[in-house]
Amino acid sequence: MNRRFALAVAAIALLAVSAGCLGYATGGGEVTNETLDAEPPHGYDFDTDRDAAFNLTTDARYTVVYAVDDREEIRLYRQTPYAGDQPLEFEAFRYRYPDGEVITGSEFRARGGEIERTTDETWIRFADDMSGGKAAFAGAGSPRRFSMRAYVEGSYAVTLPPQFSTEVPIVGHVSPRDHAVETVGDRDRIVWEEVTSGSVVVQSYREGDLVVFGVILVIGAVAAVAGTLYFRRQLEALRQRRRDLGLGVYEDDDDDDGLL
Repeated sequence: MNRRFALAVAAIALLAVSAGCLGYATGGGEVTNETLDAEPPHGYDFDTDRDAAFNLTTDARYTVVYAVDDREEIRLYRQTPYAGDQPLEFEAFRYRYPDGEVITGSEFRARGGEIERTTDETWIRFADDMSGGKAAFAGAGSPRRFSMRAYVEGSYAVTLPPQFSTEVPIVGHVSPRDHAVETVGDRDRIVWEEVTSGSVVVQSYREGDLVVFGVILVIGAVAAVAGTLYFRRQLEALRQRRRDLGLGVYEDDDDDDGLL
């Protein structure tokens, strides 16, 4: 039995090592031009004055616009508890030059830019004539729990979908704490003037959900009270049966902290 177990462990280890080597040999998987040229879920806000501006939607999608400035590259990755760093996956890449010209991902590559995925990260590298522009892409992310690494330093903004908020504690949470909330039309926008490291985290809720949470709390409270009353009645009935049987239950049993 021990020998079979050892062989099984060795086989699993061999498969894991082989998969890792294959991943490195293939560069972690290519980001295709079809993926980069896909249509974004909505137009990108290239006019933002933030270094990183996220726009969340109710269909669990987000878009982001990064200010390139004089950066040569941006490293995009997600940290996982067991597998280490993993490449950030995205689509619908667009780059806008300072003069307003917007190009797709395949055009970005054709003009000297690079988008490369390894087993640990995804790299966006800009050509020499691309400083001062803006890069944008779309990915998967829920407004109820949105978290993103601070890949660039500077000011950040996260715009919530309509009727979503973070005001009520417990169901609403924002990190880092030094933020402000702006109202843009019918939407809340969380802004940070300076983010240098870590992650931005926004846990929001639909305002109509508060009614549901309230009903759940009321039901829970009623159930707790009803359960307590039922238990006390059952306990009193049991004591009465013991009295009737003469099993030594006395009047001061009510002060015995609930023990029979």
